[in-house]
Amino acid sequence: MTQIHQLYQLQKLDTQIDEKKKRLGAVLNAQKEPESLLTIRKRVEAANVELQKWQTQHKDLTLEVGSVNTKAKNSENRLYSGKVTNPKELKDLQQEIDALNRRKAVLEDAVLEALVMIEEVQAEKTAADEALETAVAQWETQSAHLKTEQNELALSLHKLMQTRKTKAAAIDAPSLKEYEQLRQQRHGLAVAGLRVNMCLGCRTTVSANKVKEVNEGRKVYCGGCGRLLAAV
Repeated sequence: MTQIHQLYQLQKLDTQIDEKKKRLGAVLNAQKEPESLLTIRKRVEAANVELQKWQTQHKDLTLEVGSVNTKAKNSENRLYSGKVTNPKELKDLQQEIDALNRRKAVLEDAVLEALVMIEEVQAEKTAADEALETAVAQWETQSAHLKTEQNELALSLHKLMQTRKTKAAAIDAPSLKEYEQLRQQRHGLAVAGLRVNMCLGCRTTVSANKVKEVNEGRKVYCGGCGRLLAAV
């Protein structure tokens, strides 16, 4: 096998490696949680925050109702105890009780509103939790397939890299260096196949003289793209 054909075989191997690396990158990227799942997670989080807000508000209001009830009861006990005889003080007590009862009515309305909101938000939370459970199950199924493909690609790449190491070792250092430089300059393709008289790298027609030299295994560069040519 001529040196140019050794380089062509190395090129075909590197092309496979590049393709598998590209696919591996896509598979790894695809294993990130999709935007749809992140949106559902945010929905669940928002429902939890909202539910906690209303539960806290309900608790605080209930405690305040209890406090107002206690104050009103104490004032009523004092009003009807017979111990207070001063008219002005009796009037003040009655006004305080009336004010406390008004405050109690407002608070009880707020408690009722909080209960309604808790019920509504709880329903939203339940729906969001169910949607998340379904989305996660679907995602885990998809991820399992991706993980399997990832492992297969990694194993395949390992074998290809081992084969490449062996093939590269059989090529002289100057030729290998030139090959690597051309790979960098020509988007990963240093050696292009020559079919009849066409460069498969850039589809340029190659002269008959160059075709002859390629078929003889000599080092020939495509006039169109500058790649090395190998008969296929």
